[in-house]
Amino acid sequence: MNTDMRHTIRRLTTIFMLVFLILSAVAAYVQVGNLSPFGGPVLAGGNYETLARQCPPVDTPLRGRILDRNGNVIAQTVQDTDKSGHYTCGYHRVYAQWVVDSGLAPLIGYYSYRYGSAGLESTYNNCLFNYTGCPIIAPVNSIKGKLLHSPQYGNDVYLTIDMNTQKYAASVYESSAIHSSDPQSSCQHVNNPPGSIVVEDPNTGQILAMVSNPSYDPNKIIQADSTDPVTRKAGQDYWSQINNDKNRPLINRPTQGLYNPGSTFKTLSLIAGLDSGQYADDSPFTFDEATSYTVPQGETIKWEDYFNGTWNGILNQNSFPLTFAQGYAYSDNAMFARAASQTGKDTWLNYVRKFGIATPGTTVPSVPFDGIYAQSSAYNAITNGKPTDFTGDLLAESGFGQGQLLISPLTMAEVTSTVAANGYLYQPHVGWKIVPHDQSVKNYTPFQDSVAFSGGQIIQPATAEAVRQAMWDVTSFGTAFYSHHPGTGERLVDTGTNIGGKTGTGQVDNGDPNAWFLSLAPDDQAPGGGGAKYVVVVNKEHGNEGACQVFVANDIDLYLTKHQVHS
Repeated sequence: MNTDMRHTIRRLTTIFMLVFLILSAVAAYVQVGNLSPFGGPVLAGGNYETLARQCPPVDTPLRGRILDRNGNVIAQTVQDTDKSGHYTCGYHRVYAQWVVDSGLAPLIGYYSYRYGSAGLESTYNNCLFNYTGCPIIAPVNSIKGKLLHSPQYGNDVYLTIDMNTQKYAASVYESSAIHSSDPQSSCQHVNNPPGSIVVEDPNTGQILAMVSNPSYDPNKIIQADSTDPVTRKAGQDYWSQINNDKNRPLINRPTQGLYNPGSTFKTLSLIAGLDSGQYADDSPFTFDEATSYTVPQGETIKWEDYFNGTWNGILNQNSFPLTFAQGYAYSDNAMFARAASQTGKDTWLNYVRKFGIATPGTTVPSVPFDGIYAQSSAYNAITNGKPTDFTGDLLAESGFGQGQLLISPLTMAEVTSTVAANGYLYQPHVGWKIVPHDQSVKNYTPFQDSVAFSGGQIIQPATAEAVRQAMWDVTSFGTAFYSHHPGTGERLVDTGTNIGGKTGTGQVDNGDPNAWFLSLAPDDQAPGGGGAKYVVVVNKEHGNEGACQVFVANDIDLYLTKHQVHS
């Protein structure tokens, strides 16, 4: 064999070896990564495929579970059986009945091959599938397992939610509210109105419960993935029903609902006035200053509750001057319109921004949250076709909680938690731990708690203490004092919770006002109060006076204290 022939054979051998290596690398890339080369589409699942082809291959991780802090299952993926039915991919997502019944579903969301994902199912998708982008990736599970075609599992996501607290909060949503069939009454006229409850540990930011009413059943959405025509049609019909429901059950009201906050927003005006040094908690307001305020070149705002007789037998002209804190307890609109105006637009808006509330024309970072949420806003960008002029009447109205404010219950929980935590706004969160399949939860550290928004205290400790005193005044002699428990007949101060709070009645264009109650417990300004462990915020659409919802929060606080629920 001549030399040229040997060189030719050697070259061909080298080429064949290179081609073999390239093909092997591509095959491994496709096998392990489930991707086509050169930036092509995902091979299984994605927008390039039909519904049937969106199913992950056998060596892709089975979607992990979602569980509460105690290991109670919230959502899991199950394989088909004759009992469970037959689905497009041979398995489907199942949600625990307590999630459906307790108003937790709008937070959790759903995962469907037909309708995609929502809620925490969406925000934690990478972890549930053990994809890149999750803080914890199980390399043996994701690589070795794929090569050997052994069963694959995504990570389990543990939440800060406590199942029993969630169920209890949902159970008192209606039963602990004060109802009245009298159309002239200021209490709740309708049964089970839309609304929400947020339960938070103010010292860590952990969310212990989050009720959204009305809720929905994600199991019925998943039926649309079924191969059975009857089951599939039922799922499609249910999807159409909840999307067309005027009460919008798909939104998570605690985080996505935006409302006029009513007098609860006096809490922020109180903070701005005190923290800026414009006022002290004992700053006096004469009768004229407390009962009427005329905006320069604008409207006159009166304390209507005083003039219409709400405080007959309790306040009279000899009761004046009232202090700033007393005005908060009695929910004096005129005083807080005056206070916001005197604090000044720039200073007042600066404190609004400290809580991640948007103001048009400026960049305001929202307070991070690991679920789906909407940013609250102080006013509209455009009013009557022109850029909004946030001065005069609008500033005064916003000072007592009206104006153009659009605020979420989560934002009001953040404001209350900041007061409870001595000026720190710890970022709220529901994620607790990411744990690989079949591993002990005890072996994995929780997410970092007590992460301060803006990096430190956003108001002074003395301001927070003064506001806690004013919140105790609300329950010990103010707007929350005169309500009686619908079951026991007790007043709030007699229940033993030492709860501080603020009622709110947000006026709307049609129907009864929206009812609010912010609370922290125990309030350290109450006799023997101790430091606040819990914040509970109740919001009900057309729930009327906020004072009629105070026992919803109080009963949840009693439950938390009795059962020693801690984050």
